[in-house]
Amino acid sequence: MTEFVINDKWILDRVSAESKTFSNWLNNLIDTVKKSVGDDNPEAIEKIEKEKNNLNSLKNLDQEISSAMNELDSLGFLGSRIRKWTSNILTDTITKVKESSNIAELGQLGDLDLDLNFILGKRKNLSSVLFDTTKERGIDLKGILYLIKSLPDLEAFLYSTSVQKYYRDHTEHALRVAVLGDFLLEQDFGNGTLDSIISDLTSIKKRDLRDKYWWVTGLLHDIGYPLGKMTTAVNYSLLNQLLKCYPTLDIQFSPLEIGLSWDGKMEEYLAILEHGLSKKARKFIKLGVSYLTEKLPNPSTQTFLKNKDGHKEFEFNDPINLDHGVISALCLLNSLGEPEEIQKNDEYFGYIHVARAIALHNFKTKLPEYNFKNSPLTFFLMLIDEIQEWGRPIPVQIRDTYFTTELKKISLLDEITLDFDDFFWYMQFKNQEAKKLMNFNFKIFANSKSEALKRIDHQDNFRETTVKLQDIIVDEKKKHKVIAEDIISI
Repeated sequence: MTEFVINDKWILDRVSAESKTFSNWLNNLIDTVKKSVGDDNPEAIEKIEKEKNNLNSLKNLDQEISSAMNELDSLGFLGSRIRKWTSNILTDTITKVKESSNIAELGQLGDLDLDLNFILGKRKNLSSVLFDTTKERGIDLKGILYLIKSLPDLEAFLYSTSVQKYYRDHTEHALRVAVLGDFLLEQDFGNGTLDSIISDLTSIKKRDLRDKYWWVTGLLHDIGYPLGKMTTAVNYSLLNQLLKCYPTLDIQFSPLEIGLSWDGKMEEYLAILEHGLSKKARKFIKLGVSYLTEKLPNPSTQTFLKNKDGHKEFEFNDPINLDHGVISALCLLNSLGEPEEIQKNDEYFGYIHVARAIALHNFKTKLPEYNFKNSPLTFFLMLIDEIQEWGRPIPVQIRDTYFTTELKKISLLDEITLDFDDFFWYMQFKNQEAKKLMNFNFKIFANSKSEALKRIDHQDNFRETTVKLQDIIVDEKKKHKVIAEDIISI
């Protein structure tokens, strides 16, 4: 049985190409800096090449690092000291590199957006590697890079305004989806590697599919989530916080409303998304952006009179429907250029496939496009999106003193397991503290996951997929007991 335990360490290992020798490290550095500089600064490129030649005298560092590592291995059980000593040796080595060359000046060659820790393989968390991983994959369109770079800021704002009710992380989730999908694309499914199968069905070049278009799909599929939830999140969180703080006052307010403007070329971008899709899919895409809502409705004034028991909770019903999948797809298309440019440029053929997959992935219904043969990229995104459940935090407010409340992130799953031979996925809910704090209901979760996965149809072109969910209690002796389980087959 070929089994993979998939968690954030596995994800970081997949995106970390830690150098084993100084020469490899140097090549990684030079390549990464070149990608960062691009074609806009030929003088910088020339200077980088000169720096590379000046470092030939340091080739003996390979032997020095190798000897140090062998000595460390011989120390056996002294784990903590090994880690500390290793860190010191590597620090000394890199210091010698900087002292023996002008490599430190590379950081002064314009705005490189360069993370040295990324090159060294010191990737501490997923958010910190998101942008550099994107550039390393050769994704160089400025509009797309801007969107990806903005993800953490959008996440932070949504987190600050959407406590508990509307927040679910999307920055780290996007990277997890991209990496997990990349891993599966290279696997042999019996009738060829998955990237070959999708390439044949879409006419997208195999290399471009895996190295470029899938990564854009995974990283951008939720970029529209903050806008899609912004109105509800801000109104719910901000206004209810005010009501909670001032129960003895009569309060009146008009809710905030946010929507898309149709004064520009939004309809033309929408037409690109809809082209070739089923009638039902086109209908849902239009609904997903409240199409033809030319003016935002005037929110009715809300009045809350003081009450000895405190104000009642404000429930906001948003008249504008914004589906984050459609918003994400429109963000992608807008970042590529004008609608006429996108339609005429054959290089954007793959991005249009990506945009349609992103636009369709979130609808809570069954569409013809959710069939792997009809729309393999849509099917694949939806599958990976639903499988990626580990490490997704939910913020919970915990009062730590009478006056202050701590915001604590907790997650139900730390890892999932894949039995690749049978394409069998295991999700085991064992975190007792998280389940208690979140009032976790296994039956509701299992039903929701089943409905989501059964939207998609693999037919004969994709392997039959099974997801096994288990609710597990862990006693004081660390013994596990399965108290509920559900098996979903698609």
